[in-house]
Amino acid sequence: MTSTIPRNLRIKSWLELADLAAKCANGKWIFRGESVRLVGGGIIRNPLRPKAGRVGPEKGAARKTPHSVKHEERALDDFMRQARPHLGHTPNSPLEWLAIAQHHGMSTRLLDWTESLLVAAYFATTKVNTAVGLIYGLQNLRTLPNTSEKRPFVARQPGIYRPPHITPRIPAQRSVFTLHPDPTIDFNPTGLCEWFIAPSACLEIKQVLDACAINESSLFPDLDGLSRYLGWRYKWGKF
Repeated sequence: MTSTIPRNLRIKSWLELADLAAKCANGKWIFRGESVRLVGGGIIRNPLRPKAGRVGPEKGAARKTPHSVKHEERALDDFMRQARPHLGHTPNSPLEWLAIAQHHGMSTRLLDWTESLLVAAYFATTKVNTAVGLIYGLQNLRTLPNTSEKRPFVARQPGIYRPPHITPRIPAQRSVFTLHPDPTIDFNPTGLCEWFIAPSACLEIKQVLDACAINESSLFPDLDGLSRYLGWRYKWGKF
């Protein structure tokens, strides 16, 4: 039941993460994992908003660049025109095109989430011993209506988009997206949970996830993912 799941939690071991996973086993949850910095004893995190809504220093730019829907639309038009030679299929809607662009690193009004708490934990523990892991959890967010697939820039409320399996990474990561009508506004819906993983627990959790076949190679099923995974195993003496 939702009432047994804390909105805020500090996770200090794999067993505490496993206990949280058991509590979230029922219900329609989505999760997002990030590493957040520790500076002077405080936590510095990125705003929970899509890249398209981050401006200036929030996305690494030296000067503040105002958000523009027209720029978003123009970027998607350029992507649709130039990306076709690199795709093995033709996307069925503008929203599917937007998901592919997001998947390959373009700034869009989509946020990446997963339906697996353990996958989110993997992304939250990328910086072992040097950063705090942060997992966002959200239950029962509405699914986008079909009309949003054809007109993603006129949606009025945030919602979940479950893309078709357009790349091997999407089923591997159980990926979903949230679409945001105004990407400059921080996403803070009712019931949003924030679960922090202590830096001292990140390595243990990462190693247990690896034993459960949740690692760079399985989540990024290509040569790049395999190479990064083998490098990680060598670094931590796992051979």
